[in-house]
Amino acid sequence: MNPATPPAVSGQGWHARLDLAFAARAGVTRLAHNRHEGPLRLIRALPLPQGRCQAVIVHPPGGLVGGDRLEIDVALAEDAQVLCTTPGAQKWYRAHRDGACARTRIKVASGATLEWLPQPTIVYDAAQVDQSLSIDLMGDARMIGWECMVMGRAAMKERFLQGMLRQSVELSVDGRARWHERTVARASDRVFDSSLGWGGRTVACTVWAVSSGARPMDGLRDTWRSSLAAACETPEGVQARMQGATSLVEPGLLVARLLADDAQSAMVAAQGLWAAARPVVIGAPGDPPRIWAT
Repeated sequence: MNPATPPAVSGQGWHARLDLAFAARAGVTRLAHNRHEGPLRLIRALPLPQGRCQAVIVHPPGGLVGGDRLEIDVALAEDAQVLCTTPGAQKWYRAHRDGACARTRIKVASGATLEWLPQPTIVYDAAQVDQSLSIDLMGDARMIGWECMVMGRAAMKERFLQGMLRQSVELSVDGRARWHERTVARASDRVFDSSLGWGGRTVACTVWAVSSGARPMDGLRDTWRSSLAAACETPEGVQARMQGATSLVEPGLLVARLLADDAQSAMVAAQGLWAAARPVVIGAPGDPPRIWAT
């Protein structure tokens, strides 16, 4: 057995929960509430320039096996500014019977700003995945975020040939759904090879930016398109390792979709989109979280 591959596990599994709340006081965002159960932690809440706060969430086991359940609730009060990330990829290991489940619910009050920048999710062959992200923005809340899903382990020559994927990303503003993507597919489903789905790629990443101003987002759309075109450009006769598209879904909501053959290419491109969006959405440039380099 490969030591990097944990044994298949079924049964009760770990049930873990994390509740976080952030509030702004005198122009500085601070952690207002932190409650956890099981192996799920906020390991850092660091101050950043302009009164922002960086929150680093960690799941110490490093992955999910059959029967595991993770629940994360994050709330930002008015005028809070939070960048939330993770130190490493979330792994979904194989499970013969019982799958694992991960639910993340985020509420962002009017005037608050959230940057949701987790590391990729890696799905092992024969994993049973049930993952959802629900974000509710109020009023003129602003946000930049992404979700990246990697099917199989390319470095190990492993593909996602067995198992099940259930994934949902829902973005609402004032209780009305503005963006909802949902995948329910077995590993053998045509969606992974179809040109209308993953197109044979193993990595899919969605990046979104939400701002209360419509006119600046038109310019950002053009910037994102140029950035993706440069990221996907390859020498003549060489197959592109990545493809991407950008759409201004409605005034104030910009979404990009990336398909790639490796996670690193997708994340470099996503970070480029984030860096371009920051001055428009948040009003200031920013550096990548230092924990990504550790």
